Amino acid sequence: MRIFNEWLLLPQRFAIHEPTATAVLADVHLGYSAARQRQGDAIPGRSVHEEMAALIQAARIHEVRALVVAGDLFERGFDGKLLQSFLELLDGLHIRFVGLVPGNHDRGLPNAPNDMSVFSDGYELSDWRIVHGDQSVDAAKTIMGHWHPAIRCKGRKTPCFLRRGTHLILPAFSTDAAGADVDVEARWHEWERFAISGERVAAIKRKALR
Repeated sequence: MRIFNEWLLLPQRFAIHEPTATAVLADVHLGYSAARQRQGDAIPGRSVHEEMAALIQAARIHEVRALVVAGDLFERGFDGKLLQSFLELLDGLHIRFVGLVPGNHDRGLPNAPNDMSVFSDGYELSDWRIVHGDQSVDAAKTIMGHWHPAIRCKGRKTPCFLRRGTHLILPAFSTDAAGADVDVEARWHEWERFAISGERVAAIKRKALR
């Protein structure tokens, strides 16, 4: 689905700025399974390649030349091995990593290599400001993550995009991230919903608040 005449919303849970062929992902949470295992949970481990499978799939179909992460690249703070695997994957896809807008999970970034760009105040892409979303922002046109928006459909939570005016909230890219039911909280009352349904993204009418 295309919105604002320049953004493509993908069922792979991220958006592409078509004029620049730049993908914007939020809430990737690399290392989630390993973090759960360290806590004693019996869940299977997954490689970065497995966690990024949706990006790999989308890159086969759509032109993606660059990528920005709008916060929470890591689950439990900076991890050099995870970053290296992530960069190698992007290199194999011929996608340039523009950099990271740090989120509340991205602790320890002073330990990141000097050539990794970190945009603490957000990243300007054309006339859009890309932020994480855990702090207020005064830009007129914003792309953000953080909230993990979802709707409940047939008893299951389905990730969704949210739009109000020229503000767009991305769903969590990670399939492990718990979705927040946007029909429950009044704060999302005026936002349009675009739900991921199989291989498409579709506009969904707002349910009555419970």
